[in-house]
Amino acid sequence: MTRQFAAVSCLALLLALAVPAAAQNDDAAVQASVEDFLLRLGDHKFDTLDADFAPKATIVVTRQRDGQWTNLYQTAEEWIAGLRKNPNPTTFREPITSVKITVDSGQLAFLRADFQVVRDGQVLSHGVDQFTLVRDAGKWKIVMVAYTSLPGK
Repeated sequence: MTRQFAAVSCLALLLALAVPAAAQNDDAAVQASVEDFLLRLGDHKFDTLDADFAPKATIVVTRQRDGQWTNLYQTAEEWIAGLRKNPNPTTFREPITSVKITVDSGQLAFLRADFQVVRDGQVLSHGVDQFTLVRDAGKWKIVMVAYTSLPGK
């Protein structure tokens, strides 16, 4: 019994140590997916964005301008089509900070982060990004992007 107990204890310890490592790997992969998406968006590589989204993905923007809040609801397809129509897109960066990630069952992930949209060293807007992702065929796909948008600070 003692050897069996020791073997079971060692296995339990190994599993306890392995689970956080797997969760950390998922967290890093989710954040890398989102940051890569934002980088390509800022570089207006719109033709690459379709592959980031799951079918029927949605975009929700709640924006404050002149003291008024408005909400915009679009499918990812509509949103990307609108980006492609811009004849003169401007390159920008959208660094994220204060990142919080939750991964459930290794299949569903949620990333919440503060962001700033920066162009030519100027902060144009800021707010909170919220991404929901699902693992699909081994890749993280965006199911929903929702964000607040406030004027630059």
